Amino acid sequence: MTLALVVLAVSSALTLVEPQEPGIPLHIIGVVQDREARSVPGATLHVYQTDASGRYTPDKPMAESHARLSGRLTTDAEGRFVILTIRPGGYPKSVRLGDSDRHIPAHIHIDITAPDRPERRMQLVFADDPLLTDLYWGDWVAKLRQPVASVKPEGKGQVARITLTID
Repeated sequence: MTLALVVLAVSSALTLVEPQEPGIPLHIIGVVQDREARSVPGATLHVYQTDASGRYTPDKPMAESHARLSGRLTTDAEGRFVILTIRPGGYPKSVRLGDSDRHIPAHIHIDITAPDRPERRMQLVFADDPLLTDLYWGDWVAKLRQPVASVKPEGKGQVARITLTID
């Protein structure tokens, strides 16, 4: 995979997958900022996601707390970070939400902690996911300020540039 090189401190970069992991390679280049658009250096991100088939583990597909693809990183002095992973799959089964059974959009969990700030738990979703056209999910994204990533093809994979906002 040939992707743009971003130079950061080692702790600001996280590789969630081995090269042989099935799926579309995804390179996330991001920054953590506060609501005034100031960088948040030293924020810790706990990142976890499903594999390309939409499972957290082979034996317990919905066991988020046991996610096989999981790790932590700390933002650099300018709040920046990089995650090398794959595009996650959506859950294989629907769940009862609101008034109907719904499939949950593919997402990457990102839990952020930073000194003197409340923890922020979010789910990064993808702008090209057709499930986001459902009004339920559009409202969910807006009300909970979930980040939405636009991906662009690059080499044999995809790249997303994101800003994560915390209070």
